[in-house]
Amino acid sequence: MGGYGGASGRVKDNCYRDTEGVYKVKDPNAIAVAEYYLSLGMYVAFYHEDGKPRPDLSVDLKMVVEVKGVSSPNSTRIKDNIKKASSQIDAELSKYPEDKRHPGKIVLLSLHSSFEIGYRAAYEGYQNAKREGLVNLDYSVEFWFNGEIHILN
Repeated sequence: MGGYGGASGRVKDNCYRDTEGVYKVKDPNAIAVAEYYLSLGMYVAFYHEDGKPRPDLSVDLKMVVEVKGVSSPNSTRIKDNIKKASSQIDAELSKYPEDKRHPGKIVLLSLHSSFEIGYRAAYEGYQNAKREGLVNLDYSVEFWFNGEIHILN
């Protein structure tokens, strides 16, 4: 329930719902990333936000993704977003035995008008998070800008 396959993933009221099938997904950043994966024909499920730290979505039941919309050129704020995203993925994956855990991905969805400013802040934020041990180095960290994907690690 709440999962979507391919481009036909909308329910009757023209919105996405979480894995409980009851709650509408309201995060436009998570929706934008989900629609990218849907356009590739992948299966997407939005996690139910139940007051506990959870990632935004699962892709093909093989990858756990947390999306952070970033608009600040402040690398410290981005570092904090990466730390929070890593914790959300950690919390979800800790529910499974180690041999059953899926890869994690952090998507920094740029809301900047300038690639250079946004990328520089995201890269510096990621490097600071890595240096301070705030991000699980097993997770892919990507910066998305105007449909382009740039891998930071």
